[in-house]
Parts: sequence; structure tokens; C-alpha cells
Amino acid sequence: MHEEFVEDLPRQQSYLEFIVNALGWRYMFLLPLAAIVSFVLILVLVLRGKGSTLSAALVLLVPLPFLVGILGYVDGLVASLQVIAMSDTAPKPSQLAQGMSMAFVTIWIGMLLSIPGLLLAIGGSFVRSVV
Repeated sequence: MHEEFVEDLPRQQSYLEFIVNALGWRYMFLLPLAAIVSFVLILVLVLRGKGSTLSAALVLLVPLPFLVGILGYVDGLVASLQVIAMSDTAPKPSQLAQGMSMAFVTIWIGMLLSIPGLLLAIGGSFVRSVV
């Protein structure tokens, strides 16, 4: 009897599975792509950039993954509100939680992925100012 009860329980997700499911296929590729593009362009600007527009270009490129995360945040909130709008009865909390988790996880991952570009821009600017 104990074995039957265990089979009825939902399977627990690992933290990595939760993040992958919350991001969805779009942001699973879009966030790392934005981070790689941002990092490479910042690296090129730090190594080769000259003139007064360098800092303005860095200010535009550093938050690129974070801005993609904000796009995912809005997308997740819209998905949650669509669940509410399309439901004739009270929506299931699990359906709302799926959209909310996408909203919060995308902005969190976007912030984390913008940190290396920020550190590179700060370190590169500091080295250029000392030299």
C-alpha cells in the first residue's frame, strides 16, 4: 500500500530542470546568445576602441542580456495574465506559476549573464585609463 501512495505523488524537479522549464526554448537560446554577443563586442571595444564614443557604446552593450531578461519578464507576465483572461473559472495556481516563473527566471538569468560583460567593461576601462 505504501508503494501505491509513492507512485501517486508528483515527481520532484531538480533546480536545473526548473530553470530550463521556466526559461522555455526561446529564452534558453536568446539569453546566452545576447550574453555572448555583448561580451565579444565589449571585448572588441575595450581592445580596439578609441575616442569619446567608447563609453557610450559600452553603456549600450553591457545591459544587453539584462534587457533580453526584461523582455522575458514581460512575456511571462503576459502569459500569466492570458491564463487568467482565458479561464472561465478560477485558474489553477500551477498554470499561473508557470508564467510567473518564466518572468522571474528570465530577468534573473539576464542579470547574471550581464555580470561578465560589466566586469570586462570596468576592468578594461580601468586598464585603459591607467595606461
